[in-house]
Amino acid sequence: MHRFFVDPDIIRADELSICGSDVRHIRDVLRLKPGDKILTVDGIGTEYEVALETIGRDQVTGRIIGRNTITRETKLQLTVAQAVPKSDKMDTVIRMGTELGVKDFIPVITERVVVQGNFEHKLARWRRIAVESCKQSGRTVIPEVLEPVKFTELVKDLKEWQLAVIPWEVHKGESLKDVIKDTSVTDVIVFIGPEGGFSHEEAELAKSAGVIPVSLGSRILRTDTAAVAATANIMQIFNEI
Repeated sequence: MHRFFVDPDIIRADELSICGSDVRHIRDVLRLKPGDKILTVDGIGTEYEVALETIGRDQVTGRIIGRNTITRETKLQLTVAQAVPKSDKMDTVIRMGTELGVKDFIPVITERVVVQGNFEHKLARWRRIAVESCKQSGRTVIPEVLEPVKFTELVKDLKEWQLAVIPWEVHKGESLKDVIKDTSVTDVIVFIGPEGGFSHEEAELAKSAGVIPVSLGSRILRTDTAAVAATANIMQIFNEI
């Protein structure tokens, strides 16, 4: 059954309406008709089975015939603080991170990040990718893609997280598995560097703020590969995949 995300505010008793690009997808791509059924997800954990009633040019309406609170989210609340990469690498980080269960993404500006283009447009695209990846992976909660922040500002205030780690290619010591001993923690942030890596000053600043440096192995990974590898490793350590 086809799945769509809807704003929980549009759900009224046993009815809801769908607007925007999903209308065209329902009408012209899927060619669904009144009486056909779809699944809608409110983005905060509830899935609804909906029988379509009207399919118009700008709006689709339906009647809710079933609802279910589904737990497909991880207990671990993992934040990926990703230094903004060039090209479309951030798309990969968000797409695959969403599939793996990341709670939210923070685009980070570091010394070696070259800011290109308009962040407003980038954020809109990254958020669309998060929604599409949720649909594909069956998640019921959409991860947030937060506003960009400077690395020096983010590391000053880490009280939201119980554990903070930073893969750094210069660090040849402990791995993620070595560092993460207490799997009862629920809030973790992982910092991923840009092309060229974190500067020595940034790494030292992070360490002084309590961020633990880790190694992802003996090979140098691309920034998007490092993000996926670190995320998958952390989720595995916490028995979430």
